[in-house]
Amino acid sequence: MNESQISVRYAKALFQSASEQQLLDDVYTDMEVLTSTCKLEDFQYMLEIPTLQPSQKIKLVGAIFEKYFSKISLSMINLVIKNKREAYLPGIARNFRDFYRQEKGIRIATLVTAQPVDESAMKNIHKLIKKAYDSEVELSSSVDGDVIGGFILTIEDKQYDASVANSLKKLKKQLLQTNIEK
Repeated sequence: MNESQISVRYAKALFQSASEQQLLDDVYTDMEVLTSTCKLEDFQYMLEIPTLQPSQKIKLVGAIFEKYFSKISLSMINLVIKNKREAYLPGIARNFRDFYRQEKGIRIATLVTAQPVDESAMKNIHKLIKKAYDSEVELSSSVDGDVIGGFILTIEDKQYDASVANSLKKLKKQLLQTNIEK
């Protein structure tokens, strides 16, 4: 079975269980935290180390998340570790978040700029996207100096590139295609 199928099956089972228990929002928050935690080198190392038994990993994970996670999230993590599939935890969390967003009609948007965007501008952009798509939006931003100026806005599978770098590329392409007459 390939990796994505395993992650999707665990995530789908968790989603259905959380939905039945009306804990979707709590588990969503847990999966957000799990995603961030899985990016930490020490946590990754703890999950990957072959000398630790699954029972020891379960104790460690319990010590980390017990006070903060819902019982259903902890049970799923323990089951995954018990089945020696802890490498799939990031994928499970990602897939659960996708199911949740689809269920709630939440769109994902990313804004890339050359300089950091202040909070009031982010709120205005959030409002505009929310109004344009008539749905909730999760907006994140990042800084990339290669943009030079302007912005690149990605909303799910659509990208609006109003960057200076893109304008320069278009201009260069246009100049290279222009015939020079004497």
